[in-house]
Amino acid sequence: MIEISIDLLIKGIGVLSLILAILSIYILLNGAKENAVSRKKERYLQSNEHLWYRYFKDEVPLPAELIPKDDAEIQAVEEIFFSYVQNLSSPIVKEKIRKFSNQYLWQHYLKLLSSKKWSLRMNALYRVVSFEIDSLFDECKKLEKRPVVSPEERYFLLVIRSVFDGAGFMEEFTKLSTDLSEYEYKKLLIGFDSEVLEQLTCQMSDFPEEYQYYFIDVLGIKRNLNFVPFLESNLYHENVEIRIRSLKAINEIGIVDDLDKYKVFLNSPIWEERMMLAKLLGAFPLEEVYPFLEQLLQDNNWWVRSNAARSISHSKDGKSRLERFIETAQDRYAIEMAREVLGRG
Repeated sequence: MIEISIDLLIKGIGVLSLILAILSIYILLNGAKENAVSRKKERYLQSNEHLWYRYFKDEVPLPAELIPKDDAEIQAVEEIFFSYVQNLSSPIVKEKIRKFSNQYLWQHYLKLLSSKKWSLRMNALYRVVSFEIDSLFDECKKLEKRPVVSPEERYFLLVIRSVFDGAGFMEEFTKLSTDLSEYEYKKLLIGFDSEVLEQLTCQMSDFPEEYQYYFIDVLGIKRNLNFVPFLESNLYHENVEIRIRSLKAINEIGIVDDLDKYKVFLNSPIWEERMMLAKLLGAFPLEEVYPFLEQLLQDNNWWVRSNAARSISHSKDGKSRLERFIETAQDRYAIEMAREVLGRG
């Protein structure tokens, strides 16, 4: 029995040794292959980077040597394209990248889109968006109908639809479920131009409540003056969160001209609304709004007092106003806040 056990043990060790040898050979071969790809990619970059620059500058027509011959050279082209897309906003360069990708790279990405590997499909989707490969739009629509689509894939497919089929996407936009995170939803909206966002303001009430909040935030981030009338129309909304976020968005845009629309928040029971008013009043001449800011400086909420004091101090002659307030006021907390803002705290 002992001899049989030793014999089996020796055979087992032999099998394991064989497996380890095979794995070692695989790792070595794979590493050699990756090194070869890396070296070929570097050679392409060194030989053609300046030629790409000249092509993008319209100094030369498209040279034949820029057209990639294999995956290694495609990786080099991707690196060059990403460098230009992320660091330049030239519509001429972006159009050249779009045309080149649609003519010479689309078959490569088509193959990746049909891959069983999630990472390869995601890489392809990302490049379809980045390089605007509209020739693959129909193929991307087919991916939407697959039985299983990951949340990440679904997000990029939405982005692709918004880029290549704006009208059709607008019709479906309000039907989006709340599967998208706040970050994904805002990123999607930020990618729209201001005209599309203006159209969506008419549909905001159809969005899920949470998405209405995100939408208003994005209007503030965009800082387009044309959004102000819509945001001001929300100042009387029954939803407190919509009112507060609209005030924040208007403050982000930085343009306020009708004081009467905002004075209603002076005695609001919601401290966030009073705080936003304290910020917004800083956009008006101090002589016009000082009585309101002085009232807010004596508010029972620390954040309201702080923003009122800062709005006063940032105005012309605001620091001297705070000096006089300290000398004459009776509210200890308001005096402390004025001193803090003036740097005396």
